[in-house]
Amino acid sequence: MRRIGYLVIWVWMRLALTFYFSKIKIEGLHNVPSGKPIMFLANHQNALLDALLIATHCSRKPYFLTRSDVFKTVLLKVFFEFLQMIPVYRIRDGKDSLARNNAIFKRCSELLQGAEAILVFPEGNHSLKRRVRPLSKGFTRILFLALENNPSLDIGIVPIGVNYANAAKFPDKAALHYGKEIRVQEFFDKEDLSGSASRLKSEVYHHITKLTTHIEGEAGYEDTVRKLDNAKVDYLDPVEVNLILEKGASPDHKAFGQEKVELKKYIFRGVFFILNFPMTILWSKFIKPKVSEPEFLSTTRFMFALLFYPFFYLLMILGVLTFLNWPATLTICIAHLTLNVVLVKLWREG
Repeated sequence: MRRIGYLVIWVWMRLALTFYFSKIKIEGLHNVPSGKPIMFLANHQNALLDALLIATHCSRKPYFLTRSDVFKTVLLKVFFEFLQMIPVYRIRDGKDSLARNNAIFKRCSELLQGAEAILVFPEGNHSLKRRVRPLSKGFTRILFLALENNPSLDIGIVPIGVNYANAAKFPDKAALHYGKEIRVQEFFDKEDLSGSASRLKSEVYHHITKLTTHIEGEAGYEDTVRKLDNAKVDYLDPVEVNLILEKGASPDHKAFGQEKVELKKYIFRGVFFILNFPMTILWSKFIKPKVSEPEFLSTTRFMFALLFYPFFYLLMILGVLTFLNWPATLTICIAHLTLNVVLVKLWREG
């Protein structure tokens, strides 16, 4: 029963993400091994959407560590645990709460010994900036604990680059780049755990910076991003973007026909706004202003659509049924949904 429930939610989430993003690109999925313990390590830009994209576009069924403050109520705790989310405690949750991580790390170690997959965001927090931040050592503690309990365990790390065209905007494009497996055994030295952790962190950091756009340092960051944006680089192709960065960000230029592209986007936005009234008003006037952190904007928008649009279409069906029969009502609602999807897919292409 649990497997069926998980599958239903998985399909629901994957379908919703397909509708939400104008494009989702997956690269390197063949690098994910099956039948062995795996830890996925990814950069973290876009709050819950990062985890949902990986969980629904992966050949494994990962557990994933999630900040503990989302487990606020018993109902949410039960729901998130059903989705294989495991709370992890941070210093901001209170110094005393950090001790609870010992039990969490032990559980993760046991999952790895059972050949499961775990997703961790080793930066420890999220940021919309296009760079990989320093990694925390928590993931090494989990891996080394598993190896201490079972020295022959063949654990693999698969680095993931999570990329967005513009993470705070809608509709957006996303790309997941799965890197080559890193064998933890090659970095583990029981007599030098500190050195082992440093070497492993450095290796993982190096891999992730190749799988997502990485702008080094704070100085000149905004200017570099502006030049990349003006050069219309494809942020879904981090290899190409990082190559441009290595050579020096491309000079400012405006793409030919940009005015026509912007006009298209305004037209799509206007049609979408009218087609989805009053949902667009509810979002822009009442929900969006309450989002204090830009990193949570896309996640909040996605969850808003996920929860409210089923009621929107239910009300539409009931409303149209007062005037028309079932076949006509279904035709109108399906046409409305199809037009929404087409607008989302073409909006960013415009």
